Amino acid sequence: MLPRRCKRQQEALIVNSCRPYRRKWTLVVALTALTLVCGCQSRLISKDQEIQLGQDAGDDFERKYGRDRDPNRSALVKSIGANIERAAEPPDYPYDFRIVASNQPNAAAFPGGRIYIFRGMIKELDGNRDQIAWILGHETAHVARQHAVRRIERQLGYDAIIALIFKKESAARIASTVGSLVLLDYGRDNEFEADRMGMLYAHNAGYDPTAAVAVLKLFQEIQRREPNDFEIMFATHPGNKDRINHARGYIEKMGWNGAYYTP
Repeated sequence: MLPRRCKRQQEALIVNSCRPYRRKWTLVVALTALTLVCGCQSRLISKDQEIQLGQDAGDDFERKYGRDRDPNRSALVKSIGANIERAAEPPDYPYDFRIVASNQPNAAAFPGGRIYIFRGMIKELDGNRDQIAWILGHETAHVARQHAVRRIERQLGYDAIIALIFKKESAARIASTVGSLVLLDYGRDNEFEADRMGMLYAHNAGYDPTAAVAVLKLFQEIQRREPNDFEIMFATHPGNKDRINHARGYIEKMGWNGAYYTP
C-alpha cells in the first residue's frame, strides 16, 4: 500500500498526464521518479482494472484450454477454494476457483483473483484435499501479494499499460497476452513467498500445511517421469529441492507437525 503522501502525488500525476495521451512518457518518467523519491512502489494498473483484466484474460484462457465442469471435481475445488479465500490476507479480491480441462499437472493465478487448477493436477494428487489446498493457497498468494499484477505490469510494457489506463485499448485486447504470461516465472523470491503463504493459508483454513512437502516431492517425481513436459512448465521456477528445503524450514519455524512432514 502506498503512503498517503505518495498516493496524493501519484493521483495528481495521473490526472495531469492524461491530457493529452501523447504525454504518456511524462507519466512514466514521473511515476518512476516518484517511486525513487518516495521509496514506494507505484501501481500503474488500478485494482478495478486488475480485476477486469484478469477476468477477461481468464475467459480467453478457458477458450484456449477448455473448462472442466465435472460436478464432483468442481464441488471439491469450490469447497477448498472458499476456505482458502477466507484465510487469504487480505481477503478483498473476488476469488474464483476453476478447473482447466487439461491433463497437465499445473495451476495458474490471474490478476484480480481468478485461480485455475488443471484437471491433470487434481488427478496427480488423487483428490487429496490437503495437497489441493496448498496448491490453491500458493496461487492465491500470487494474487494477494500482487505478484500476478506486478508481473503483468513489467511484461506488458509501458505502452500497453498506458493505453489501458487511458482506455485507448481495452483489457479484452490484452487478454490473450496476459493468458500467455500466467504460466511463466514469477521469480525465485515470489515463488518462495507463495510457497510459505500457501502453507499459512492452508493451515488457517484447517488443512495440513505440511502437504506442501508432499506436493513438491511429487513435482520431483513428475520431473523424472516426464522431464520434457515438466521442464517446459517449471524450468523457470526455483529447483524443487530448494523449494522442499525452504518449505521444511518454514514448517519448522512455525512449529507445525503433520502427516506429510514431521521435523
